[in-house]
Amino acid sequence: MKKKLFLRLIIFSFTLLLTAFYLFSCNLLVSSSTSEIPVTEETTTTIRTEEEPDEVIIKDTTTTLRSGEPSIVITNGKIDPERKRIALTFDSGWEYENAEHLLNCLDEFGIKATFFTRGFWAKDHPEIATDIVNRGHDLENHSLTHGHMNEMDENEVRNEVSETTNIIKDITGFDADLFRPPYGEYNERILEILGEEGYPYTIMWTVDSHDWAKELNGIAITKDYVIKRVLENASDGAIILMHVGGYETVNALPDIINGLRADGYYFVKVKEMI
Repeated sequence: MKKKLFLRLIIFSFTLLLTAFYLFSCNLLVSSSTSEIPVTEETTTTIRTEEEPDEVIIKDTTTTLRSGEPSIVITNGKIDPERKRIALTFDSGWEYENAEHLLNCLDEFGIKATFFTRGFWAKDHPEIATDIVNRGHDLENHSLTHGHMNEMDENEVRNEVSETTNIIKDITGFDADLFRPPYGEYNERILEILGEEGYPYTIMWTVDSHDWAKELNGIAITKDYVIKRVLENASDGAIILMHVGGYETVNALPDIINGLRADGYYFVKVKEMI
């Protein structure tokens, strides 16, 4: 009888030990699950990011002008790793006689360029302005009067920009959104106004061909001078400054194009390199 009672006590004690061990194991599992709270926090962070997509877009966007920002000054286009690119640009201030010859030359070579027009030039020569756009070129803003904008007050600057925008649109239907300042003059105030007027980029140049001058620093600006200056200073992504009324522009242009092509350049409009 005593042996049976002793055996039952042993069995009962062993059962208690097994039960205690089981409960202890369960507590460990619960503690382990609780320690994985960072996973929950990470999930919460992901949800928060998805609820605020604007912040993510802003961080990833480096080339798009945001509302209220000043116009961005561009002197050279972006580099394309697959091919060398270059942009021919032509300013129109007063002269117009060579415009058709210039456009015909670009057509012969199958090149599209970027023109920057003075507003009153486009108004005085609407048929040329329209022809530029109809031939597939971009016609952008070069101010209304080609004055020194740094010396103008805010209203005058806005008028120079907005009136030219309207003239180009009314005559050709083209929506200009690139600006080239007369004489290459600008300051922070002008850049702020340009941004507010819908011009995200202010386009300068990489190479000035000097085609606007007959003589410079005692040196005659000949056809060969213009060709040599462009070809020797060309670079990947370069923006070339020339003029519709340049003295040797039309004569030099075929050799400039052939020389650049021989050097592996592909011609694009400025907007294709921004």
